Amino acid sequence: MSGGGKERRFTPRQRRNPSGSHDRENLMRELEAIRRRVQSVAATSRDAFHDGSDAYDIASMVVIRLAALFERTEFAAYLTAVTREERLAINTTRNIAAHTGYRSMNDDLFWAAVTQRVPQILERLIEADGAVGGS
Repeated sequence: MSGGGKERRFTPRQRRNPSGSHDRENLMRELEAIRRRVQSVAATSRDAFHDGSDAYDIASMVVIRLAALFERTEFAAYLTAVTREERLAINTTRNIAAHTGYRSMNDDLFWAAVTQRVPQILERLIEADGAVGGS
């Protein structure tokens, strides 16, 4: 502060619209971004998918971003199409991808998760979103 006054320099304000009107749009935008990453990984060969490859790094971002959605309370009503077991698997995979070194990733399972399981989950979320949020 300058001048010795007691003026407030920062006033916190609410982070999001209380009506949640943008939550559905933001979620759909993020799901589409994740889907594009999945498509990028699936366009490569399994032989080219290994730690250090671009596809591996993109796959890591897929699970990190997908797991992050479940941490956002404003998206909770839109994410009910994912089972508890799937959430646990997504979080476990995210932890392995984000904290390499404490456990090694099974590249075959990681490839299958990102190219087969995640697209199925994304489709269910997008379909369920229409029922919950209306189109």
